[in-house]
Amino acid sequence: MVNTSTLNKLIQLSYSELPESQHEELASQVSDSYELSETFAVIEELKTLLDGEMEAPNPTSVKIILEESQRSSALEMH
Repeated sequence: MVNTSTLNKLIQLSYSELPESQHEELASQVSDSYELSETFAVIEELKTLLDGEMEAPNPTSVKIILEESQRSSALEMH
């Protein structure tokens, strides 16, 4: 299991937030270690999923907002 400190560094690596020297060293370690490589792949997958969620609201939420907006507009007209 990857310790918390290393996990934090892998997340920083994923977001390119490490100084260049640390970035290169950790990237090399990831390519040499099956465990680190697998953990980094999971981080990348989760990052992609989360980034997609931020851009796409739930269709049900959009539907509810539109319905409420239309209902409020109809009430205001009367």
